[in-house]
Amino acid sequence: MTHYQTLARQHWTRYASARVTALPNPDEFFQTLGQEVHHQVTALTVQLAGPDVPEESYLEKVGRLSAARLQAEELVLTELVWITSPETTPVEDREAWETDRTSDTWLASWAERIQDSREDQTPSTEELTELAAQWMLPAVFLEALLEAEFPAQYLTEQSELLARAADRRYLNR
Repeated sequence: MTHYQTLARQHWTRYASARVTALPNPDEFFQTLGQEVHHQVTALTVQLAGPDVPEESYLEKVGRLSAARLQAEELVLTELVWITSPETTPVEDREAWETDRTSDTWLASWAERIQDSREDQTPSTEELTELAAQWMLPAVFLEALLEAEFPAQYLTEQSELLARAADRRYLNR
C-alpha cells in the first residue's frame, strides 16, 4: 500500500464508513485513488515549485521543493481524500466544525486573564508547548500574545496565521 492509499483508506473508514462499506472492491478503489493522488501531487509540485533559480543554493532548492510538495499535498488531499459522510458536503462539514470549535478569541481572554492576574501565573514552557500543540500554533506565538499590550488586537494582526492553524486543526480532527 502506498502512503496516500493508506491515508485515504484510514480517513474514509473513520469519517465515511458507509461509503467504504458500499464500495464493490475497496482494495482496488483505494489503490486507484492512492495512485491518482500521487500523480496529481507530483504534477502540482512541479508546477508550484517553478523553474530552478540559477543563484539558488542546494538548501534553498530543497526548501522550495519541499514547500511546493507540502502545498500540493494539502490541495490534492483536500480535493480527493478529506471527505465527510455522504449526508454533508465538505462546505457544510467545515461550517459545522467552525460553529462548534472554540473561538480564537478564547486565546485573547486566556492571555488577558494571565496579564491581569495579581500573582505570577505565567504558564510554564511545558504548558505553553501543550497549548500551542492543541491550537497548532508556534509556542513563540503564545509567548508574544502574552507580551502583547492588547491581546485581541494582536490576534487580529495575526489573523492569517490563526486561519492556517484552524485549517490544520480542521484537517487533523
